[in-house]
Amino acid sequence: MKRIAMIAACILISTSVGFSQDGKGLTEEERKKEMNDLTPEEKAEKRTQKLTTELSLTDEQAVKIKAINLAHIKEMDKIHEEMKALRKKAKEEREKTKNEIEDVLTDEQKEKFEAKIEEHKKKREEHKKEKCEHHQHH
Repeated sequence: MKRIAMIAACILISTSVGFSQDGKGLTEEERKKEMNDLTPEEKAEKRTQKLTTELSLTDEQAVKIKAINLAHIKEMDKIHEEMKALRKKAKEEREKTKNEIEDVLTDEQKEKFEAKIEEHKKKREEHKKEKCEHHQHH
């Protein structure tokens, strides 16, 4: 499940980057902020305009595609909010479990436990970076 979520995230990121670049020379962070400031309707309009230009869409096609884009954006916004809530819940659960374990440990054991947690975080970040890079090249 984690692997599927990671692959989906990598694909979403790589396609979103390519799909929404508008030649303004914005950094990734600036572009994300600019897109986040737009309403779902404005995002759908922007995406549709880009496709209209790139694919020479007819007016009829543009209207249909804008509706598709709007439905997609609204659904994705909902999914992102659900994911954010789940990440928060998971983080709280991990913190609770960590605290319960630490309550049982001696000070020396707590130090070793913390070191293992930090080591695991580093490995997970490296693995996450490698997975994303691997999927962007394929």
